[in-house]
Amino acid sequence: MLESIKNIIAKYNWEAMLQTAIQIVIILIVAWVLTKLAQKFLKRLEKNLIHKSKKDGEPPSESEKRISTVVRLLRQGFFLAIWIIAFMVVLKEVGPIIAGAGIIGLAVGFGAQNLVRDIISGFFIILENQIRVGDVAVINGTGGAVERINFRTIVLRDLSGTVHIFPNGTITTLSNMTNEWSAYV
Repeated sequence: MLESIKNIIAKYNWEAMLQTAIQIVIILIVAWVLTKLAQKFLKRLEKNLIHKSKKDGEPPSESEKRISTVVRLLRQGFFLAIWIIAFMVVLKEVGPIIAGAGIIGLAVGFGAQNLVRDIISGFFIILENQIRVGDVAVINGTGGAVERINFRTIVLRDLSGTVHIFPNGTITTLSNMTNEWSAYV
């Protein structure tokens, strides 16, 4: 029994496993540092953009909403890009261990179709400035105040206080009732 355990332990290249583990830890630390640097850069960018918009005479509430939405999306984009790259580098390090995971990759690819559609739709909703945080809008027949705009979803709160979350890829009609002007009844 003891001999079989020794044989199992002897089969593994512990030095290579330790080296791989150290490389993975270094990759994760670098990704974390890059995330913190990106956050500092984006905070400075947000301050500069708000200052510039005030200097240009734009209405503060509108420009601050737009700037905060864009900066939040940039923050999410940087965060996503940094960690996806880190994940891919880590996978390269442990690639031989998971070489048989091709089927899983195929399944993830098919499952990610909706996610990619939502992100691309969200990018164009924001790029075209169709809607902003604080606007009153009707999405797919449901009306309310826009609370959040993310790459993947838009969050509305209706008059009864119910929160509605719409994946951007499923939005077929979007009516912005406070774009440019609004009316009170």
